[in-house]
Amino acid sequence: MLNILLRHGNLVPNYFIGALKRRHNRVLRTHVLAVIYGLILMGCSDSSSPPATRDVHTTRCVGEVSAFDRHEFQCDGVKFNVMLTQECIDQACGLIFDLHGWLSNPEQQEARSNLARAALENGGYIVVQPGELSQPSSWKPEIHNAIVYEFMQQAMEAFDVDRDRVHFTGFSQGGLMTWQFICDHSDVIASAAPVSSIAIDCFRNKTGPDRMVPTFLISGTQDILVRYYNPVVQLSVPYTLVAAMYDYDMVTVDADGYNFSETGGIVVDGAGKIDVASDTVRFEVVDGNEDAGYFWTRYTNANDIVFEHLRHTNGHVYPDNPDSLIFPEEPSVWFSIGDAILQFFIENPRT
Repeated sequence: MLNILLRHGNLVPNYFIGALKRRHNRVLRTHVLAVIYGLILMGCSDSSSPPATRDVHTTRCVGEVSAFDRHEFQCDGVKFNVMLTQECIDQACGLIFDLHGWLSNPEQQEARSNLARAALENGGYIVVQPGELSQPSSWKPEIHNAIVYEFMQQAMEAFDVDRDRVHFTGFSQGGLMTWQFICDHSDVIASAAPVSSIAIDCFRNKTGPDRMVPTFLISGTQDILVRYYNPVVQLSVPYTLVAAMYDYDMVTVDADGYNFSETGGIVVDGAGKIDVASDTVRFEVVDGNEDAGYFWTRYTNANDIVFEHLRHTNGHVYPDNPDSLIFPEEPSVWFSIGDAILQFFIENPRT
């Protein structure tokens, strides 16, 4: 059309022909840019490297892999509640194990830790909450550690998880198993958070895990079951602190050689740092202080491995959710412990 008008320019005004020329040039430029953009996209895509496919499938104990906020599986005499989202079916997520304590169950553990709720709201993690089925319920390390570990392996396979983001936490007896998994499975556990528990037969004389596992310990100074200030220092929280930190190159004296106070406590300076902290360790107060209801500190060694300790003034409870009917208490922290543990796991994948 434009060519015909140009040949017969006397038939139309010049300004109209000029307008058609400009429109023609704009259309031509648009087509040229579209072709160039398409070529760029073709160059950026690598047809030889298709996106990785997900391999989500059932296993011996994981009988369902659909999205649900509480699957219930039984495996070798233990119940496992699993929170699995569609996001974690479509892409690789992290995996968190959250264990209850003595006389408890997975439902009560979630009511205390709120970890499944926190992970559901935040995204990016599958939460497994195991349950010992005896009456009364009680974890037996010689039996149940292997069962829980076996289900962990199946969950990692079934849900095709991110192997660098497998984490472990637990309360009381579940905290004891957390310490044992830190020491026995440091090749699998990215980071861990034992609550209201001490390490037994681990870390003594630098016999800790093969790999330093970032750890977030939560303990109460008024805990009468896992005593914070204990004249029998080997059974105190400070003994576990010094033993683990010595193994992680954070303090210069091992727990068996440390001069604990008469009540089993550790000596700290004005800022709250242990008196034998290594010169290479970085120390910071995350939140709270010595005079508040809680004091949260962080030590980071020269290899950027962290050990955090949240000390609170309540007893054998989660400090934000003290649900004990025997020893009723008020919350001693104003934030969600489940959210704090989840954030610790997010910040400490396996490296």
